[in-house]
Amino acid sequence: MINLEEQSVVLHLNDEGRRVLKQAGVAVPDSPGVQFDVQEVSNHGLWIRLDYPDGRHVLLVRWDYILAMDVNIGEMRTEALLN
Repeated sequence: MINLEEQSVVLHLNDEGRRVLKQAGVAVPDSPGVQFDVQEVSNHGLWIRLDYPDGRHVLLVRWDYILAMDVNIGEMRTEALLN
């Protein structure tokens, strides 16, 4: 399993998830994927970090709203044996 805490992820949300985030005041771009920094993972979803003028907030994005998630796990490295 991939540890998502303290990771930057791109979430692909369903229409309801986009609507709920906009209703909560989150600026959601029109692009298919939305980048967030994950604070914590729970059985209910991802707690994402949001920076506002009055400080740092966390917001729960429920698993029901996430269609797909893109996580950059680093560079790929190929090793080969030399003869």
